[in-house]
Amino acid sequence: MSPRMLSPQEFEKREAELISISRELFERECPSTFTIDKLVDASPYSKGTVYKHFEGKEDVMMAVCNACFRDLRELFEKALTFKGRSREKLLSVLVSYIIWAKLRPYQLFIVLSAHSPNVTANTSEKYQQQHHECEEQMMTLMCGEIAKAVEQGDLVLSENMTLEQVTFALWSATWGSMALIISKGTSSQLQAMELERETFTNGRLIFDGLNWKPLSSEMNYKETLNRIVKELFSEEVAELEKMGTPFSY
Repeated sequence: MSPRMLSPQEFEKREAELISISRELFERECPSTFTIDKLVDASPYSKGTVYKHFEGKEDVMMAVCNACFRDLRELFEKALTFKGRSREKLLSVLVSYIIWAKLRPYQLFIVLSAHSPNVTANTSEKYQQQHHECEEQMMTLMCGEIAKAVEQGDLVLSENMTLEQVTFALWSATWGSMALIISKGTSSQLQAMELERETFTNGRLIFDGLNWKPLSSEMNYKETLNRIVKELFSEEVAELEKMGTPFSY
């Protein structure tokens, strides 16, 4: 008897299951030592079935990265429902990004690993295309909010500066500070650094450096942080408390 053909919906469901299993594996598995065999061992499927979804481990890493991007986009969209000025909304996005990184620190490094040249060079067109779509969606979301800040007069871009550059500055500063601090180990230079404090400091430097109104000297953003956490992320903050890694602000 020939094997039953899966419907497209069933195929996608199985693929989502394999990605979910892979995400759990990466919580305890170093990306450099991950293999398809380890995914097969952790799943109820044969190696042949797994290879119907992924051409190699690079596809798995990129698929996990894409799943992380989708999670982040949902969190960012939730953050942007905050009622306040444009800068307060972007601060809310920073809060959501920090919370996600603290809840899933290993996922943060999978995203980083998936951007490495050896992974991108060996990722199939399917997952590369998905990744480009995820990045485009994130960039469009953030650039749209920054454009609103310009329209409202909160932000005046200097000559030749683009919305994409502002988005990249915030993205790179946030991602970079979180990755360095989470992975600091025994580094004497980084021991004194605190995740929330340094990430918010980087954000403040960029916001004030761009003269994004209201400036830090003009508004008590501590109160804004309190509102963001209370109104939008109380459940996530409670989860961090249970994990023993409270959200500090």
